[in-house]
Amino acid sequence: MCIITLMSQISLKNIDKSYYEKDVLVDVDLQINPGDKLAIIGENGAGKTTLFRIILGLEQPDSENAEIIVAKNIVIGHLEQELSNASNESNALYDAEIYQTETKINKLTKQIAINNEEDQNLLREYAKATAKFESLDGYNYRYKLKSILAGLGISEETAHRPLSELSGGERMRISLARLLLKEPDVMLLDEPTNHLDHIATEWLEEFLTSTKSTVIFISHDRAFIDQIATKTAELEHGKLTLYNGNFSKFASLKKERESFLNKEISKLEDQVQRQAEITQTMLSHRKIGSYRSSQKKSRRLQARLNDLKSSKSKNPTSLKFDILKGIDLGDPNKIILSVKDLSVTFEGQSHSLFKPFSFSLRGKEKVIIVGKNGCGKTTLINSLLGEEKAAEGIVRLTKDIKYGVLRQLVEFFDESHTVIESLQWVDPHLTEGAARNRLALYGFRNIDVFKQLHTLSGGERRRLYLCHLLTENPDILFLDEPTNHLDINSSEILENALLNYEGAILAVSHDRYFIEKIGQYVLGFVDNEIKPYPNYKSFRLAEKNAYQKNSKQNDHIIKKRMINQSDENHSNNNINQNKEELVHTKKNNDLFSKQDLRLQQNLVNINHFPTNPVQTRKFRAISQEALSDLERKMNVCETKKIELEKNFSDAKDEKIYTEYDHLLKLIENYENLYLKILELQEQLD
Repeated sequence: MCIITLMSQISLKNIDKSYYEKDVLVDVDLQINPGDKLAIIGENGAGKTTLFRIILGLEQPDSENAEIIVAKNIVIGHLEQELSNASNESNALYDAEIYQTETKINKLTKQIAINNEEDQNLLREYAKATAKFESLDGYNYRYKLKSILAGLGISEETAHRPLSELSGGERMRISLARLLLKEPDVMLLDEPTNHLDHIATEWLEEFLTSTKSTVIFISHDRAFIDQIATKTAELEHGKLTLYNGNFSKFASLKKERESFLNKEISKLEDQVQRQAEITQTMLSHRKIGSYRSSQKKSRRLQARLNDLKSSKSKNPTSLKFDILKGIDLGDPNKIILSVKDLSVTFEGQSHSLFKPFSFSLRGKEKVIIVGKNGCGKTTLINSLLGEEKAAEGIVRLTKDIKYGVLRQLVEFFDESHTVIESLQWVDPHLTEGAARNRLALYGFRNIDVFKQLHTLSGGERRRLYLCHLLTENPDILFLDEPTNHLDINSSEILENALLNYEGAILAVSHDRYFIEKIGQYVLGFVDNEIKPYPNYKSFRLAEKNAYQKNSKQNDHIIKKRMINQSDENHSNNNINQNKEELVHTKKNNDLFSKQDLRLQQNLVNINHFPTNPVQTRKFRAISQEALSDLERKMNVCETKKIELEKNFSDAKDEKIYTEYDHLLKLIENYENLYLKILELQEQLD
């Protein structure tokens, strides 16, 4: 009988790590096998990122008997949660090795093209460079790049800008794109969805599910974990507990474990109490031998009870957000905010960010605003608060109503304040003891309350700001991505508190768990229009249907409009679509038409099908350069095509359709030439 053992890619044993006498990792064991999709969850500060840094060798464990084994030749890629903006790279997606190799190939190609004699040194250098380019997967690089840019919502312009010019969110998406392009053996992803909208998140889910790479990821996005994870590991009190399955399976198994522990604890508590009574009886009857025996048994039971209680997970409800009811809103059907014909048109734009929007928010409604990045969700919130200068329309709030706002960027009055000082500044009536008790509900305990604000992590800043916000007792909450940077436990407590909150909520979110749990309905951006939907799934279905409908109808509508146009230049700019037949004889028949040569100038150097090895090498080099250039041109045209299509509904000048027609023909010509070169390469093979 043959037993096959799966070889681990990464193995950790006996890992301990502590900071400032606080145990972060305690006797952690973990084994990563090829193809695993492992989610690591836990509260902020639990040690998840530390575990990543130990795997990467950036930190060393404290334990002397620790073992860290990484399989030979394994390539590990890492996406950090925070990135530096310092970079000397000229392009955000610059890959130095591929770029340098490609530059060398292009240089050699030109030298070979103008060299009429066979230069063995040049040919050897060219062969070596192309072999290296192939080993780096350079030829597929651009194809993968195009797909990943589209999936993550990164524009071509952004991809070619220096990292130092990009925002934090753009740098994170660029960093993720780089990692996915390389598709290493093992990916370590720290909060990969933090700066992605719902469309990019869904695309990333598909990518990570289908990739052959092993994926270890830290995330607080429960829906994302459900889609990706085959295993879930919870880091709590320094201990790492592994569960098979995704987040839903983990939650179910953990609930069963908690239920079992509660029963065991209850049973042991009864036994301890009975044994204490027996011990007291033995003492009162002066049965000293029996008393001592009973006392020992009682101690053993108490020790076992203490062990079970210490192994039990911390009760999630121990951390509570103190959300207090504001003024008595009375009838829940009472309208407290109304919007009529709200629109936003920024300077230099000819059309509004979204169509005029009318809406009413009632006293106890909880509404979530959803849509892809850039559609105007945050702008809508700012408009309702009267902070968007480009907004037009009517917004009414009930008189004397109090509201609180949590924005994506959390700022405090004085960053030199300590945590406890900042809360006492918000509410001067709070004593030190009362402030400490309130902060403990938000996860700030012991020496944490004396941290200065500028030293806090993103999650800590958000938790503290929520504490400040809700201490002020608002009647309406405006929340912009409230669960960003919060761990799962904090998110769930926030959600439960919001469900019990009697005021109104208007929140922007991409967190699907949060949306489904909190939102009574959603306001979704579809086709530049804001519409109400009963739930997130209904919104996504409408969004997908709108996209498919637009894709199918656009061509029909535009062609119909163009047929009705009379454009004098149409016949002059009409380009022959018929594909030329390839002639592969030893005669000097031209391979490319004058039109082809206009589309791709460097083809003049390979106007005849190769008949010897030297010509063959020249053909391969120049044709590959032509393909790369055609890809770039097609990408530019596609981007322009999308821009034109977005402006069709508001177009007042019929020239836009003529321009669109010319663009379609140009794209088709590029594609025809691209296919023609590929066919020639196949014939050569």
